[in-house]
Amino acid sequence: MRRPRSRVLALLLPAVLAPAACGVRPSGVVEVGDPAIVQTVPDAAHGGVAVYLKGPDGVQPVIRDSKEKEKATVGRAVMMLLDGPREADRAAGLTSELPGYFEAMAINVAGTTVRITLYRPVRDFSAVARQQLACTAAHAMADSGAVSVVLKGSDTTLAPERCPF
Repeated sequence: MRRPRSRVLALLLPAVLAPAACGVRPSGVVEVGDPAIVQTVPDAAHGGVAVYLKGPDGVQPVIRDSKEKEKATVGRAVMMLLDGPREADRAAGLTSELPGYFEAMAINVAGTTVRITLYRPVRDFSAVARQQLACTAAHAMADSGAVSVVLKGSDTTLAPERCPF
């Protein structure tokens, strides 16, 4: 009487796979230490400020220490943005599309609208540059999702902009 091949293979399979296990037994989850924590928003209690720079996938926040114990104002956050990327930011591939020259600036906050007045033309600001300003100003406010940022220059006033995140 002949045994079916599938039955012979079924008997040989454990013998072939046993050496592949190499004596490693499965175990459950082993907890070691606290979970990892990454700061993704500024720490208002310690004066952290998010400035938005251009990265490979659009604008992204970079946390700046304002050296103040209180949350920075919208004006201070925008000034930090206009200072441009730092050496570490550039090494990480972050840039800014905002022009490097500003004579003066005025910032007015009324309710959920931030009006930034630059005494230079703004019509040529790219969408990324406008988004950098909008997100930096919006996230300096308490309820960033409801903030509209209006950019006014010596040539025009641009449509209100909201930060998408």
